[in-house]
Order: sequence, then C-alpha cells, then structure tokens
Amino acid sequence: MEKKKTILVAPLNWGLGHATRCIPLIRELLKQNANVLIGADGMALDYLKREFPSLDSIIIPDLKVRYPKSGGYLLYFALRIPRLFNHVKKEHQSLRKIIRDYKIDGIISDNRYGLYHASKPSVLITHQLFIETPSFKKTVHSIVKKLVSKFNECWVPDVESSDNLSGRLSHAGNIPSTVKFIGPLSRFNEQNKQMHPERVALAILSGPEPFRTALEEILIDKLKELKCKALLVRGVVSENNEETKVTADLTVVGYLSSNNLLKEVEKSEFVIARSGYSSIMDLAALQQKALLIPTPGQTEQEYLAQHLLNHPLFVFSNQDSIDLHASFEVLRSNSTQEEPTYSGSSESIRDFLANC
Repeated sequence: MEKKKTILVAPLNWGLGHATRCIPLIRELLKQNANVLIGADGMALDYLKREFPSLDSIIIPDLKVRYPKSGGYLLYFALRIPRLFNHVKKEHQSLRKIIRDYKIDGIISDNRYGLYHASKPSVLITHQLFIETPSFKKTVHSIVKKLVSKFNECWVPDVESSDNLSGRLSHAGNIPSTVKFIGPLSRFNEQNKQMHPERVALAILSGPEPFRTALEEILIDKLKELKCKALLVRGVVSENNEETKVTADLTVVGYLSSNNLLKEVEKSEFVIARSGYSSIMDLAALQQKALLIPTPGQTEQEYLAQHLLNHPLFVFSNQDSIDLHASFEVLRSNSTQEEPTYSGSSESIRDFLANC
C-alpha cells in the first residue's frame, strides 16, 4: 500500500479569512487520502482545530500586526518592511525542523511567504499578485513577484476569465508561469443553501483589531435602531461562546463553525460583513445578498468594493455612513444570477500530491 503523504497547511492569522478558505483544501486533501498537519497561530489555529478536531496541529508564530486607527497605512507598513523580511527568513528557517520532525512531504501556505522548501513541493495561495497601494506600486509588485518565485506554484483562488471576483489584484499585468487559477475557494463549496428566512440580518465580523471591535460597536447600535431580528457573530474564537441577548431582537455570539454558520445564513435574508476576499467568495458560493463594509484604509477591501460595485449580490457602505434600511431595500430589488461551479482545486490537489 502506498504511504500517505503528509501535507502542512499553514494560513496567515490576519483575521479568519485565510483559515476559512483553507477548509475546502483540507477537505480535499483528506478526500484524496493525505495526512494533514495544520500549522498556524492565534485565532486561525483555534478555528481550524475546531473545524478539524482529529487533525494534528502545531503553532507556527505569525507576524503580529495591529492596524493604526488613524490611517497612514503606507508609511506604517513601509517602516515595517525590514521586520517583515526578517520574519519571512525566520519562518523559512523554522520550516526545516517542522519538515524533519513531522516528515512533511509538501507545503500549502496561505500568504505565509517563508514557508517554502527547496526539496519539498511548496504552494503559495494568494489573490494579491498585484497589491493595491496608493504609491510605489512597481516596487511592491516586484517584491511580491520575488517572494512568489520561491514557491513551486502559486494558486490564485479565482478564475482567469473576465468574470472574476478579484479584478486587478490578480489580473493586472504579466503573471508568472507558476501561477495557477484554481477557482474561488469557499468553505461552503460542497453545501447547498436551503433558504428558511427567520431574521432580516446576520452580521459576520472578522479582520484585524482595532477595526473588528469598532465595527461591532457600530453595528450593534445600527441594528438596535433598525429594530429587526438579527444575529451578530463577533468573529472571536474563545472558550466561552454563549449567545447573549442584547435586545429582544438582537443576539450576539462569539463564533460559529462552518456548518452552524451555514444554518444561520439560511435563516437570514441579508448578511453584513467586511469586503474581505474570503468573505466575498463564501457569499458568492451561496448566492447570498450582502452589505459589505471595507475596513477603513485597507486598500484591498476598498478596491474590491469598487470592482464589485455593480454585482447583484452586493451593496457597499463606508463604515462611517452605514444605512441598513436603504442598503437592504437596494438588495431586495436586485435580481441574482447562478454562479458557476469550480473544480480546479480538486485537480490541483491531485497534481500536487502526485509530485510530493
């Protein structure tokens, strides 16, 4: 009998989006008879351990980033570029011991640029080949291109055609030959949504602090004002996950597993979420209408709001000008269209395992 391949799956811990979009890949690896070792940090690790309690996992320390409240993102991250490269170097060095200790045959890294190895097939997952920046774009793009080149393959969770979700984030210029478009990744890809609306709104929070907390406070006030039946999922993975009644109509809970979150989406007319790419992929997979709110100053989310401005599933609002009633009325008037299904990830996993 052929020995099972052991694959390290390692998502970035900046919000839960990188972890959630690894779920379909982990499921596919298991379906194709591979062993999976989860390597992550913080909430991303906690979340995946709850999704896959039978799998082994290890802590791979992540670069800690707390976004500045007052903007100035370009300068903020420019000053931290030396720290970023130092972390990538340390991450790469730590991988040698992980491979030796756990007998790793291949690596799938979601936006962790140090997790590549010269003698083990290494895949990077990213939808940002061309990062949106207000200036120094060519410099940033050349840095990303150099980092991507360290991996055997780069998987972009989108389609290559014009009806894509990521726009110029992954379609803006000359694409390296190692890039493969594998179709959108959603933890709900294998699910069929059955609508049983019991409430108007389901708010799903995610992303880095302090913006996650700021949006939570804003939405609680807005949902109180609207006086509609609503559930708010804080996006905080913790031991205490009891539901809290804020008002007779508004309930708050820390987090939900993928299966339980799907059940709550089915009960909800609309979703409220950040315009993070993983959230957009989940909503598109479910054909779920949603109000999307970009994280202030995050150029990626602000660009996605612009790129998908006329998409029938979505309306967008800045954090400081949210009007739930008006947004929901626009969504009610929009007609939806069936999204195509994608099978690129299963084929990519099969080819990847064959090379391990």
